Amino acid sequence: MIPACTRSACFSLFALLLVFLNSCGNPFNEKLTVNADRETFEKERAAWNSGDIKNYRFTYEFFNDAGPAGPVKITVRENEAPVVENPDQYHEYVMAETMPQIYDFINGTFDFIETVKNGTYDGLKIVSVTLQISYDGQYHYPREVAFSEGYAEPVDGGGYYTLKITEFVPLQPNEP
Repeated sequence: MIPACTRSACFSLFALLLVFLNSCGNPFNEKLTVNADRETFEKERAAWNSGDIKNYRFTYEFFNDAGPAGPVKITVRENEAPVVENPDQYHEYVMAETMPQIYDFINGTFDFIETVKNGTYDGLKIVSVTLQISYDGQYHYPREVAFSEGYAEPVDGGGYYTLKITEFVPLQPNEP
């Protein structure tokens, strides 16, 4: 049997620990609403990679709170730097110029969502995140991506982006 003073000391210590933990906040963002499908993303990425398309052309359009990028036409050829055919004043905001880079960019968004979910994000209080992706059924590239965050307090601008890939055409190695 534990002596009365030790039991009292244990209770006080336990109460102090509860007060401390409550003041620290929840280490996980349990109230966060997430609408994102990483499993489908990984399957589509693997399908794109298995298609082994090395030469292709597409139109890229990106929009976020910093402004629009595009549309720009991009040609990708194996062992060559991607060529942006019609860069405009927003070309510096083109986040990726090849499908693997686009998949990496989206993967970074999934990583950000995990950071918010596990409570290690130290920015504004995010209460919801949405990442919706539609894929091309034949070639498995992401056709349209929409990301947005919802905040506990009103925020001007906020975190969001849209990315659209259109006019995708595989090219033969020697095709202009």
